Amino acid sequence: MTRQLFVLALVIGIYLTACGPQPMPTQVPLAQLPQPSPTSNLPPTIDIRGQQNMIETATPAPTITPKPTRTATPTDTRINISFPKANELLMLGTEVTVGGLVEKEEGDTIVVSLVTSNGRTLAQTPAETTSQGWGASFILPPQVSGLAYLRATLLDETGQTLAEHESPVLLALNPNTEGRYLELYRPSIGDTAVGGYNIFFDGMISYPVNNFVTVSIWANDCQEQVARQGFQLGSSSRPFYWSGFVVVPKDLVGPACAVAYFGEPGSEEWREAQIPIEVLGKEASNAKGVILGSPRPEDEVFAGDELFLYGTAYNVTDGPVTVSIIMENGRIVGQTTVETDYWGYWEAAILLPLDVLGLAEITVTAGEDQTLSETITVVNVLPAPTPTP
Repeated sequence: MTRQLFVLALVIGIYLTACGPQPMPTQVPLAQLPQPSPTSNLPPTIDIRGQQNMIETATPAPTITPKPTRTATPTDTRINISFPKANELLMLGTEVTVGGLVEKEEGDTIVVSLVTSNGRTLAQTPAETTSQGWGASFILPPQVSGLAYLRATLLDETGQTLAEHESPVLLALNPNTEGRYLELYRPSIGDTAVGGYNIFFDGMISYPVNNFVTVSIWANDCQEQVARQGFQLGSSSRPFYWSGFVVVPKDLVGPACAVAYFGEPGSEEWREAQIPIEVLGKEASNAKGVILGSPRPEDEVFAGDELFLYGTAYNVTDGPVTVSIIMENGRIVGQTTVETDYWGYWEAAILLPLDVLGLAEITVTAGEDQTLSETITVVNVLPAPTPTP
């Protein structure tokens, strides 16, 4: 499947802009967060079936609450980041040049860091100063995509922080990336979830460590991991599609981060994707919606096959989900009604007739009355495979 860069938009304050110098590169090793002792607070194991190279079994991993490592940015204006601009899209594996303005004394120094939204330092380098300001450059490491922050820190001779400025950037996978990577299709920036219900993750993955991926939710300025779920994947020598779910804590409301990863954070094999989301309370008027996890838009399916469908219905507990499949000519070729589980997960199977061909519209309707919602996905039905003698 052709991977695509996601178009990202996030409303964050834009800072002063100015030209900067051409700096000298230096890079320090990745920093790693401490791993605290976990405590268990997770839903039962999930079993997602019916799609090759997708999740085979789910192994629950306990909720953990590591100490925050990212502190609030001081309002001191003695240093700023003028470029790249706030929310600029940067390509992993390419060189980035960072610069801005500074008011400093003799002996003061500047350090530039690239920090993930959940507080992990990916790269750090000293900056040079000129009469025009300051600047630094480094290669963007391949480990993490999604929301991150460039941080410029002004230090005195003893290494104490005098002033600091952060600017958000969006890290994207290079479309020519080969080897190990993790790409997140869903959720996307600005997506909503509902406390107490599943949130759906999916994307492409290549060479995951131990064929295992973890999805998680981070709260409190994305500094505290409040839920996670681990999944064992089928092995493959090529990139393949993956998907999974995690239950959003029922009392969580407000901004949060959806994070998927594999490997040990800070290691060479570690890959992670981080997306800011909004979590709604169950009683919110817009706390509804239905997600079709599989099949995906424009997927190809075969006549005569049993089509396995699954997804999440927000704010629907043990409630109805109706699935119908209609061909372009208006022929209804399948319809069924199922119920969600306690966390909004639902699944259904519909046998496609042997004589159908072309585009088919899958309509999923979930909930009743105030929670009623609908989603539509179009797939392409191919002729049934010819039996081999």
